[in-house]
Amino acid sequence: MTIAAVIVGVLIVVVVGIGQLGGRVSGTFEDPAMAYPAALLDGANLGKADAPVVMQVYEDYQCPVCAKYSLDVEPVLVSQYVAAGTLRIEHNDLGILGNPRVPPAENESIIPARGAFCANEQGKYWDYAHWIYANQDGENAGGFRRDRVVAIAEAAGVEPAAFNACMDGTAAAAAVDAANAKSTELGINSTPTMYIGGKQYVGLKTAAELGALIEAELAASSAPPSASPAASASAVP
Repeated sequence: MTIAAVIVGVLIVVVVGIGQLGGRVSGTFEDPAMAYPAALLDGANLGKADAPVVMQVYEDYQCPVCAKYSLDVEPVLVSQYVAAGTLRIEHNDLGILGNPRVPPAENESIIPARGAFCANEQGKYWDYAHWIYANQDGENAGGFRRDRVVAIAEAAGVEPAAFNACMDGTAAAAAVDAANAKSTELGINSTPTMYIGGKQYVGLKTAAELGALIEAELAASSAPPSASPAASASAVP
């Protein structure tokens, strides 16, 4: 199967997903009207584990630029590179934009980040992420209070009783704490932040700009190693 055929197949599946998602709720929340093919999903990651290029993405659900990336830019990368087996995208959900003066259970960045962990426990990570991003409602102003996040998760197809139990447990809290600690270690203080080939890129880039970086990394990873000086010297007659 050609890459073009794979891309067309992905787009067809996304369209089917749109039809299945539409009308699930009416009037309360905005339907993101998108879904990735199940074959590409791996928890909070997209693509094959052995893809030659890996892109690490660090986001905060309150970040409007992150929403732009996830809803507009990332689907293009999925169609062009993930579906072709070239790229793996790994998501890291941070809680760094919330009000630090409130308890974690009331922090509007930590709440949806914990929710992403709990949605992932039900195999609904991507549905949840897209619905959350599509329904941002300001920063630290009540848009991602606990009850509203639960309602959005339910609209995304998450079973609410298990979701709430998970949100009240320690595993979700530990996962977000670990992601935040990793971001501190990396010096991340702005979202979205991406890493491609170990190089950091901060802020929103277009699909074309990220595509160029992905292709450059692919070319570098597939290039034959250059001969060492000793080997070159021994080859001289």
